[in-house]
Amino acid sequence: MIRRLVLAVAAAVLACPAAAQQPPPPKLLVVISVDGLSTALFDEYRAQSSGGFAELASGTEFRNGAPAAAGNALGHAMKAQWPASRQVTVAGARQSMPSFGGAADQRWFWTGTRFETDQPSARVPKVVPKVNAAVAAALARPRPPLEPTPFCQSKGPAAASGQLARRGGDAAAFDASPELDGDTLGLAAGLVDEMQLGHGAAPDMLAIGLSATANVAHAYGAQSEPMCLQLTELDREIGDFLALLDNRGIDYAVALTGSGQGQVPVVLWRPGFRGASVDAPLAPGDLEKTLAVLIGLPAAIEGRCLEGTPAFCS
Repeated sequence: MIRRLVLAVAAAVLACPAAAQQPPPPKLLVVISVDGLSTALFDEYRAQSSGGFAELASGTEFRNGAPAAAGNALGHAMKAQWPASRQVTVAGARQSMPSFGGAADQRWFWTGTRFETDQPSARVPKVVPKVNAAVAAALARPRPPLEPTPFCQSKGPAAASGQLARRGGDAAAFDASPELDGDTLGLAAGLVDEMQLGHGAAPDMLAIGLSATANVAHAYGAQSEPMCLQLTELDREIGDFLALLDNRGIDYAVALTGSGQGQVPVVLWRPGFRGASVDAPLAPGDLEKTLAVLIGLPAAIEGRCLEGTPAFCS
């Protein structure tokens, strides 16, 4: 009798759909802010993407996001809860740096010739001078034109841009090209490795500010072939960065936000998570609240936790 009852209960359990199980909080939060990325641009190019944009777009996209980066309140809350938590910011310009207030352990930004910090007393990681030397060597050499995809060719002639070819030493052309974002992500990847972000007992946060999209829009226009070349390369570069995190065995989650005027996308994604596109507007504090819930600090930040995201709000 008991055996039959046990088998009946087991059969009933197996016959029911498994409830969604909340995974443990990620060990690394990655917040990527792309200057100049509007909802319209993201929607246009996500259909053409096969790298990082495609992967992130499989998460939950809020198409009417608020152009405000997460970091300040959340960074302080993480430090208060976990003093060993590390917070690192890398950006393509000082004004593009997502804010952590006084919580950041490392802050590095591109100055036009090198990555520098505004924390003179902070330890300089070994990877920073190595990246600066590599960028200086690359900048001194001319850059050949990029090969446009058929979609990029449909954007019209690119005579003025030379398909983002660059003379050796032309720092302005470097800033308005995928090279700037690639090197910013390269420094971020180097800091992940050297500091072993995402491998400690406490969760870490890495904020990356990417500036080249806005620079290309200013130089050539948002609907130009150079912009198409820029976003095509950025798609690949973000994909390479995510692949590095995967290869390092890091349990991570990503928030991608646009930055600029008008509607910007806010995308929340975690490996293995699938979401949807949402048109409902976001308030400025919603992203920070959702990330706080995601890492296990639900009471630390005021705001609305966004349903249908990796945060498991309910």
